Amino acid sequence: MIDTIKIYTMINKNTYDKIYHNSILKTSYNQKDGEIYYEIVNDKLEGSYSSSLSVRVGCGSKYKFVDMYYLEIEGSYHKIIRGYNSHNGFYNLTKIVKWLIGAVEYSYNINLPNLNHWFLQRIDIAIVFDLGSNDKVRKYINNLSFCNYPRRNIKHYQDESIYTSGTTTTLKIYNKMLEFRKHDIKKLFNSNFNIDSYLEEIKGFIRFECEIKKKKLEDIYNKKYIRVKNVIYEDLKKVWSDEFMKLLKMFESDLTIVRNKDDIERRLNTCFSSTRARNLYNFYCSIMLDGVTNVKNRTSKTVFYKNIKDLKSVNIDLSQRFKLNLESNIIDFNPFECREVV
Repeated sequence: MIDTIKIYTMINKNTYDKIYHNSILKTSYNQKDGEIYYEIVNDKLEGSYSSSLSVRVGCGSKYKFVDMYYLEIEGSYHKIIRGYNSHNGFYNLTKIVKWLIGAVEYSYNINLPNLNHWFLQRIDIAIVFDLGSNDKVRKYINNLSFCNYPRRNIKHYQDESIYTSGTTTTLKIYNKMLEFRKHDIKKLFNSNFNIDSYLEEIKGFIRFECEIKKKKLEDIYNKKYIRVKNVIYEDLKKVWSDEFMKLLKMFESDLTIVRNKDDIERRLNTCFSSTRARNLYNFYCSIMLDGVTNVKNRTSKTVFYKNIKDLKSVNIDLSQRFKLNLESNIIDFNPFECREVV
């Protein structure tokens, strides 16, 4: 589903002046279960959890608009309309953009260019899965804390999230219930929104969010200016899939990953001689208990990379590090085979 987007267009001086001199506005959207408020701000959004709508104007030279000005709109239609963005989302970019344009026109009493003249700067694609309990969500996120991504730093927040930022995409895996408690719950206290029922519904929700930046959009469509009307959701979903496959070290050709300790031991004994299987199994357990860095430091380079190569050749997953009780921390979950919560 589509979450936060950032779009921009060319405007004249008259429109620029109207927006620039009316920088503090507040509006609201009524829905059956209460009144959800959102703010129009003239600055960047606080984060993907924000229910504000950012409206910014400036000199057109930023986008190479000659003798004109630019208007940027950034926000989550999903968050504004629903009050939450865990599920029950939206997939039609054109409809979302039309609504955002209309909201800004109404708030500032102006006329803006039609859809043909709007361009996409950034878009977030999020897919949510239900693991059944928050304990499983926490374990899955904590197990991923030692995964690697070439040329990227991984930030891990215990029980809450995995975060990695790059020049083309930013990836986030997070505990939706904890994120809601941290950022959204206070906003809904005075509405008719049933918070207790919602918390029970999302207790097992884990969210995989891919922020697709302008550089990546240019690569997908081979154009400098990406017109909103030309963007296809399936193209964005493919970026989501490709990026998370890299992060989780999964491959389309083989998504059956061995994570269970006993299964690993049996698989090694099937694929290798008993001596080699025992050595590889001990090596694998050392990595799970002590971490790749520690094992690498105390193992010869030749042996280390030979063992890694042999484990990968039989599709043994090294993306997760488990604690002493290995079986209790295994979460049998594959985001590429599970059904999305809609």
